[in-house]
Amino acid sequence: MKYLLIGALVIVLGAFYFMDKSNKADAERLKQAEIAHQQKLKSENAELIKAQQAKEKKAETDIRVKELQSKYQMDYLEAKKVVESPEISKDGRAFYVDLAGRWSDAFKVANSTSRIALSQPVKDMQQIKRDLEGRATETACEAKLKQELLKSYDFAIDGFLQFMQKNEVLSTGFISASSIFQENANALIEYC
Repeated sequence: MKYLLIGALVIVLGAFYFMDKSNKADAERLKQAEIAHQQKLKSENAELIKAQQAKEKKAETDIRVKELQSKYQMDYLEAKKVVESPEISKDGRAFYVDLAGRWSDAFKVANSTSRIALSQPVKDMQQIKRDLEGRATETACEAKLKQELLKSYDFAIDGFLQFMQKNEVLSTGFISASSIFQENANALIEYC
């Protein structure tokens, strides 16, 4: 009986020992599961934040696109490309500021010159246009700006050439078209 009692005691102690080990293993598994759950919640929260930021950025982009479209007729994708394009470099800005100044001066001179003496001012305007054509664009916005300026310059030059040929109707139409494209370029410049 003594042996039986000692045997039962050993079995009970062994059972408690294995239950204790099992409880420790369960506690460790629960701890790991809790850590995994916390990490999953953090990653889901981060994804929600990213999604919210993406929505906000899209809404902001849409507002800027609509603002641009109100100033300049272009489709949504083209306007979005312009709005999302990076800014022009400082050298690029300096180029366009210089170009605008030279063009303005040449246009004023051509506008106040008589038909007979108009060939040199028109030649100067053509040189400014060639300088613009030679400029490599860096961004989508700059490419669109360059395209609009080239159209404006083409129409202005053609307008003065028509004026030299005594064709005032075409001259006036070309100069009007030039100013429209110049306004488009001015609307784009704040986005570039």
